[in-house]
Amino acid sequence: MSKLIYICARAGQGVPYGERDLAAVFERLTPDNLRPRPPRIIAGDGVLIGIFNPVESLPVEGRSVCLGALLDRRADWWRPGAEVPDGSYALFRGEGETLELVSDIVGSRMIWYVQTDEVFIASTSQRAIVCLLGSYEPNEAVYPWMLSSGTLGPGLSWDRRIRCLGPDARLRLDRRAWKVAVEQRPVVFAPEDLPRAEHERRLGEALEATFAGLDLDLKHWVLPLSGGYDSRAILLMLKEQTGLKAVTWGLKSALKDRQSDAWVARELARHFGLAHEYMEIDRSDESAERILARFLTTGEGRTDHIAGYMDGLAIWQRLHESGCRGILRGDEAFGCRVVHSDLDVYRNMSFTVLGDFPNLDAGVLGALSAPQARPEFLRRGSTETREAWRDRVNVLFEMPAVFTALSDLKLAYVEVIHPLLSRRIVEAVRKLPDELRTEKSLFKAVVNRVGPKLRYAKRPAIEAHGNIIGNPVITARIRESLGESARRADRIAALSRYALAFMDSGTQPTPRNDRALPARLLRSVRRRMGLSDTRPPAMDPCRFAFRSYIVSNMHDMLCEDANMLNGRRCATRVS
Repeated sequence: MSKLIYICARAGQGVPYGERDLAAVFERLTPDNLRPRPPRIIAGDGVLIGIFNPVESLPVEGRSVCLGALLDRRADWWRPGAEVPDGSYALFRGEGETLELVSDIVGSRMIWYVQTDEVFIASTSQRAIVCLLGSYEPNEAVYPWMLSSGTLGPGLSWDRRIRCLGPDARLRLDRRAWKVAVEQRPVVFAPEDLPRAEHERRLGEALEATFAGLDLDLKHWVLPLSGGYDSRAILLMLKEQTGLKAVTWGLKSALKDRQSDAWVARELARHFGLAHEYMEIDRSDESAERILARFLTTGEGRTDHIAGYMDGLAIWQRLHESGCRGILRGDEAFGCRVVHSDLDVYRNMSFTVLGDFPNLDAGVLGALSAPQARPEFLRRGSTETREAWRDRVNVLFEMPAVFTALSDLKLAYVEVIHPLLSRRIVEAVRKLPDELRTEKSLFKAVVNRVGPKLRYAKRPAIEAHGNIIGNPVITARIRESLGESARRADRIAALSRYALAFMDSGTQPTPRNDRALPARLLRSVRRRMGLSDTRPPAMDPCRFAFRSYIVSNMHDMLCEDANMLNGRRCATRVS
């Protein structure tokens, strides 16, 4: 259940919306292959809350709701001003004249909000807010970020009025004074000079304590099992596995590859006697138009990572219809890959700007899109090691811009929780020296020490992203859509024309003699040899076209969202 809407009026005033309005918004947001559970509505004292597709285990107390998982559910978890609980969640706490929004330590689930003269609206959906505002004000600063990185960029939303709550933050609304205050804890990596064995003990204890606080009826939950470390760690740390089911998805051919996620996950499930299902995503009987449209409808156009969703999100539809409440996902912050340059950091984190790509016409794009620059708070500090900066960018950019966007695609169908992102674990990791975070070195040692001696996968089970968007059927649909938008008379039309011309120009990434090796293997060899790939990256024309497709189609979708409540408009002047 991803879509929660929290509407709050000034103290002593009523909310200018009703239950029927929320029902209409939820119907608008529902993907066409989902039959959701009836929404839950909470109303009274100038507050209206709507919860889309709620699961039974959802924590609710009065006018307070937690989406996700609380790992230390204190009696006062729901009270504004109370201590922030551990867990992975988006927390909405309301009492009396106060509303408080709380994000977990890494902001694993995005909270969007807007304040007008009349109401304060918070939601896990940008589209829901646009529907309720009754108007759409395009944020053109998003366009270059989507084109260069496949994300909305740092702290940006499709509508320029909508803001997001960063990681480890609290927003407090005083309904009487109609004032908002935001507090955010800084992301600090402060390595402690301790023996490796002591760091390993601390990290192990943090993992143990986290999973001891995970109170779930596992027969209603599913573990997505890969051949890597993260999902294996979750499996190892779950002391009671009765009723738990594992799933893996990918290409049918991956089942024959002993080095793939598909093969290794099946082997791991057999070792633990775990019920396991492999879901093939090779084909869908649906058209490319429908698959792409559903991808945008469900994910709200926040990412271009479509490779795992080419089945038209049928996996998630099946899990929902089977009664699955949610999944235990292995997102983590144990440390990132080896980097030898700032360019390595930008590439690894999808933190690229248009100026990074020499085969794009900077002059033309500069005229077609808004100015783009990496924000100052994400620049490397004068005393910050490159590894600490790398991992800080991971929390402040990659987590909210990439990983929460990928979660959004699943959350319409099932709940998603991230036990490896607990505050206990993340704080233990931030005390590690750089070398114990790099390549998740210490975490891997902990998993290897307690786990079975089974191989790890070297290849993913899904098709490479570039192969998907370069598929002739997908390309044809993208080209058709861009052709339609190119006939308009606005900036998006100009971008669409540029994307079509770029596709037709034959301007491909510069050929490299070392491509005799697979790209993933080549990167691994370079890392082991301590080599940095300093050559400027080249933009793939098909990828650029797909990102232009996202910009164009999300603009149209959000314009339609703004008109759905029969033209009724809320006061949209931002306070």
